[in-house]
Amino acid sequence: MKKIFFLALALTLCTVGFAQNEDGGKKKDGRDKEKFEQMMADIQSRKIAFFTRQLHLTPDEAKAFWPVYDKCDAERNTVRKEIRKSAWALHKAVKEGNATDDEIKALADTYYENLDREASLQKLHYYEYQKVLPIKKAAMVRMVEERFMNDLLSQWRRQPDPKGREPKKTN
Repeated sequence: MKKIFFLALALTLCTVGFAQNEDGGKKKDGRDKEKFEQMMADIQSRKIAFFTRQLHLTPDEAKAFWPVYDKCDAERNTVRKEIRKSAWALHKAVKEGNATDDEIKALADTYYENLDREASLQKLHYYEYQKVLPIKKAAMVRMVEERFMNDLLSQWRRQPDPKGREPKKTN
């Protein structure tokens, strides 16, 4: 669960960092927004190809699967935003040191409830996938998703830094 959380957080930070530049991402000509949207469209098409290949989706299965997956992904993204928001609030309260124990407990409870909501959604989504895919393929969706995220992060780490620094080293 921690690995999934950190992968999602890393991807989010990467995309947010990419979308912003020195002036806060507010270029007047909209080039950064276009670049970000193009990058996200590229990631989405790579994701579709990766899932289709890894799950061996037939055209009929793909036609049924993608609307369900997109709905589930949107639900999960909503919960992930809540996780990040609650994690940040908890981190800030602890770091600043002026929150009471009761306030920190409430923030921590909210954070862990959000993590539980995400786990529950994963299970519900698995049941949704079973409605449109054979059981073996439905069971593999989450693992394929993790593989895709790992591949994406590995590719991102290997890219040269736009400011000319060395690529990030992986262990």
